[in-house]
Amino acid sequence: MYFIYSTLLALGAALSSPYWLIKGIQERKYLATFRQRLGLSLPGMRQGPKPVWIHAVSVGEVLASKPLIKSLKSQHPSVPLAVSTVTVTGQHLARKEFGETARVFYFPFDWDFCVRRFLERIDPAAVLLLETELWPNFLKNCSQAGIPVFLFNGRISDKSIGRYRRIRWLTSRMIRALERIGAQTEQDRRRLIELGAPAAYVSVTGNLKYDLAAPPIDPGDELLQMIRAALGLAPSSPVIVVGSSMKGEETVFLDAFREIRRNVPDARLILAPRHPERFDEVAGLLESGGFAFCRRSQIGIAGQSGGDVLLLDTIGELRRVYSLATVAVIGGSFLPYGGHNPLEPASLGRAIIFGPDMRNFREMARLFVNEKAARQCPTEALAAVLIELLNDEQARSALGQSALAEFRKNQGATENTLRILQPYLI
Repeated sequence: MYFIYSTLLALGAALSSPYWLIKGIQERKYLATFRQRLGLSLPGMRQGPKPVWIHAVSVGEVLASKPLIKSLKSQHPSVPLAVSTVTVTGQHLARKEFGETARVFYFPFDWDFCVRRFLERIDPAAVLLLETELWPNFLKNCSQAGIPVFLFNGRISDKSIGRYRRIRWLTSRMIRALERIGAQTEQDRRRLIELGAPAAYVSVTGNLKYDLAAPPIDPGDELLQMIRAALGLAPSSPVIVVGSSMKGEETVFLDAFREIRRNVPDARLILAPRHPERFDEVAGLLESGGFAFCRRSQIGIAGQSGGDVLLLDTIGELRRVYSLATVAVIGGSFLPYGGHNPLEPASLGRAIIFGPDMRNFREMARLFVNEKAARQCPTEALAAVLIELLNDEQARSALGQSALAEFRKNQGATENTLRILQPYLI
């Protein structure tokens, strides 16, 4: 079975290699990671106890791992930590957040020779996977080496459940290779059991993302002052912050903004694309659309003026920028991308709007809508809903207060996760 899987993986890699080569040259973000993911340029590990290896695929998982890593370092300071990612943006954030406390590297390609090199070099005491990131050869080699692997923040989305069912012969083996599983919700727990997990080994631990530290934002923060100046913001200026927009959505948001400006002339827009490689593309859309805009990366540069729109073309600043929002709009939800995490604006008590497709955060979106902590609207109604909220301070305040209450009420996943891990760390 594993031979068939590895053969198919190699065949897929060979057939898609021209695409990835061209994409790597164009976007300059894949080729640099290739040698490390093959296991040819791994980071050195410190001498001493074996590390706990935490795998966080991308930015969302890196952020979710922050409270867990902080608690591990506090309660078990002698245990070394290693953190891996798949995406470049996740790697940059992990190095920024954990570079002083953990070894940070890219996750291996799922071929035996790559995985074995990693396991021999890292030699982990345990591996913690976040959000159902399962790789057959990785799990097989960990099992053969006697390395316990845990899955935390586990979820099975509506989209992925069908895929996992179609390859149940492989899925069940992967899931049974896990030592323990912490699921986000009861529905996720039921789906993991359906796919082969022993019921006794699966617990509902909650969503680690709710435990993200939410320190207050300093209103005098230099970044916020620069943005206020660039957009000419007065204390009462209405600001729409769109976080993590996806390809095709910017047209939706810009069309809505045109309509909003006819009704709320002093409104401003801050637009944060999800993927850094699209920053120039979105800048081109703004320019061709006739918008007066500025790029965050160019604020303060001589000769650069402000405008009505700010393009947030930087990484790691979105939460601070959400503090400027009169209304926060969650990208990835107005076209069929599955939506993004609404917890950053929720942690700041901001009024939140998301679109019809929040399947990636199904339970969270349902909870927020049911508790009147967010508004969900069709794509074609976005402008009308934004105009309504921008003109109704009481409605905005109620949404924001409910969002903050839900954020606080659902915390505790880190403590539940550590309770499961504790016997393995003594």
